[in-house]
Amino acid sequence: MFEMEKENNNLRLPSGFRDIFPVESGERNKIKKIIDSEFRSWGYGEVKTPVMEYTENISIGVGGDWKDKLINFIDMDGSLISLRADMTIPIARLAGMRVREDQLPARFCYFSDVFRQPGSQVGNKRVYSQAGLEFLGSRKRLDADSEVLMILIRILRALGLDDFRIGQGHIGFISGLFDWLRLDGGGREELKNYIVNKDFVKIENFLSRTDSGKAKIFMGLMQPENDIKKISGIVSDIGEESVSSVFDYLKNLYLMLEEQDYGNYLLFDFSIIRDFDYYTGLLFEVYSEGITGIIGSGGRYDSLIKKFGTDIPATGFALDIDILHGALGDSELAAGKKIMLSCPEGPDNGTGLIGLADKIRSLSIDVEILFDDIENSRELALNKNCRFLAEASTDLTNIKIIDPESGSASLKSMDLFLKELGKWKKD
Repeated sequence: MFEMEKENNNLRLPSGFRDIFPVESGERNKIKKIIDSEFRSWGYGEVKTPVMEYTENISIGVGGDWKDKLINFIDMDGSLISLRADMTIPIARLAGMRVREDQLPARFCYFSDVFRQPGSQVGNKRVYSQAGLEFLGSRKRLDADSEVLMILIRILRALGLDDFRIGQGHIGFISGLFDWLRLDGGGREELKNYIVNKDFVKIENFLSRTDSGKAKIFMGLMQPENDIKKISGIVSDIGEESVSSVFDYLKNLYLMLEEQDYGNYLLFDFSIIRDFDYYTGLLFEVYSEGITGIIGSGGRYDSLIKKFGTDIPATGFALDIDILHGALGDSELAAGKKIMLSCPEGPDNGTGLIGLADKIRSLSIDVEILFDDIENSRELALNKNCRFLAEASTDLTNIKIIDPESGSASLKSMDLFLKELGKWKKD
């Protein structure tokens, strides 16, 4: 529906942007409503930051490659400004400038678009719709990280997504492995870039120039694993204190979530390294079967906020609404309680139709009135995601209910129809 019959090169959008029509927008709003309900139930309050900031501020904490992904403009005074590329940095700036010590810990959430240059890849999107939270100021890092992961899991379950997994890694684990491999600064940066890009061939080629035994162990740790005992044995054999202490942290985090029966959603994935430089500890990514993109990601960034002012530890995550929407597929979440109402034999009965529609709306059911007598009303109802098409008689005493998908129909009295809608509302 709403598709252009042929491409019009004079009427097109900039690369990486797109329009969103009502059905998809409605589905996304329902997703956001469920996410927002979970955020608020834990005490998170929504914050909004400007869509543009000084490039100097946005560049704090991002890697060198990320600066090339900013969409930049020149302000009226000649200053370089950029569209925000994520929400963590603007919220860190807000916290550093505006949050006082006596207001901590603070729990912020957001629903915002962020913008990134796609580089040389044509067709990649430039705007990302995100929902996320930031937990600022708690010194109980293990408890704060477990809260963030617990909220994430509960949101995904509330949305009806149950085949997801959360891969968790840690900046300190990789750093400890680099110490164990005795890498210098250049070697660390080279290997880190390969890991960020998931280029396992280059990782293996790089490691082949080091100790072959260590290379085999390292490559084994780059594969997702849910067997704690297996990883514990490998970590013990490595014998690097920094690696052991970080794994103990991740193991304790896993055990806390396992107590809530969430352990089956977690994997250990030490190949996770984000291309933002501000992360300092826990890292995690959300995957789902049949979806190639990452649904969400997050972690701990204890050193970022102090670059803008107050030294505040922090942790959080962001969900990609576009990918999450795709992962939900044809879930009942999108179904909604909406009907299309028409009176094909009474085109001048608009006032009566409006009155009938208002009765239905009083039952908390959405109604779209079809005043025009069109041939493909059933197809229209299907395209608009209506649960059924209701065709009223001219005197509004009877009504025909049509299933848009199957075309099956039944005739009911208006009183019975309204009574059944009342039961439908309760269901």
